[in-house]
Amino acid sequence: MVRHGEIASNVKRIYAGRSSEKLTEKGLVQAKEVSEKLKNYQVTAIYTSPIYRAVQTATIIREIIGLDFQIEDSFREIEMGPWEGLSEEEIAVSYPNEWHIWQTSPAELKLPGRETLEELLGRVLKGIQIIYQNSPDGTIVVISHVAIIRVLLLWHTKQTLNLYRTINVPNVGVFHLQINNLP
Repeated sequence: MVRHGEIASNVKRIYAGRSSEKLTEKGLVQAKEVSEKLKNYQVTAIYTSPIYRAVQTATIIREIIGLDFQIEDSFREIEMGPWEGLSEEEIAVSYPNEWHIWQTSPAELKLPGRETLEELLGRVLKGIQIIYQNSPDGTIVVISHVAIIRVLLLWHTKQTLNLYRTINVPNVGVFHLQINNLP
């Protein structure tokens, strides 16, 4: 699992959600650097979220690795609903009760128009099943987003989704998972 390169919303601590933001100059450099690292993994397949910043990262990886990618909708960023495009400070002021839940027990947050972490995990696991149906062997790279990587890591390590906010997922962070048994 690889998180996309940096976008301006990451720097400003804004929930970009499913926006079509481009990578920053730093994000472009990050994508090239992670591509060089991935050359050592003998990658057999690449999948990406359909959101532009992930596709842009996947395009750079494709150019350096020389392997085309497939778009998989299951790996798009969490649906943020009314929080999309807002900064953390704006959310804390406008949604104080929900913000408190998000900070203390994020798996319990239910907000109209916003995907729950449990719903997100279900979608991500369906994407993993699709990958294993289409590309069952080898090293598979998935370019995605912070929320997708966090819920998958928690599922993989059999930890509660309420630990969601404790996992650091930097831009172009690479997370290695070996998944043998799917639900």
